[in-house]
Amino acid sequence: MARSDAEIEAVIRELSRHGLGGINPDIDQLRSLLRADREGPLQFLNLLEYHDQARYPAGHELAGAGLTGAEAYARYGAVAFREVTRRGGSLTLYNGVEQSIIGDTGTWHHIATMQYKNTDAFIEMLQAPDYVASLVHRDAGLKRTWVLVTRPLLPT
Repeated sequence: MARSDAEIEAVIRELSRHGLGGINPDIDQLRSLLRADREGPLQFLNLLEYHDQARYPAGHELAGAGLTGAEAYARYGAVAFREVTRRGGSLTLYNGVEQSIIGDTGTWHHIATMQYKNTDAFIEMLQAPDYVASLVHRDAGLKRTWVLVTRPLLPT
């Protein structure tokens, strides 16, 4: 189902409340994703680099708790996984990165591939209250990320 420009802008306004750019999509990336209206399955490849120590906001109950970035991100990941599977998606790959052998890509700690039935399932997840509440853990743990939207070329 194609979205109208007004529907796209309404979704962007809602999603931008958490921030744009950095470890979040920017406006142009969101607009492109929403306009593409892709049916799936779609696999989102996530390259993940964590802070050595989690960076919770001052006053958060876990600020100063000594969690690593990976531990904080794992709290987010548990909620994200539940929200993805609730919408018919799955975690198709979750690996630790051993080394980079070609290219200068920086230091990635983990890669994860989440499969969604379509773009709408991904957007629904981003708007789910439990998912939104879990973003504090993602933000505390994640130093850098790179996310690619891909489509399987081989039968799944």
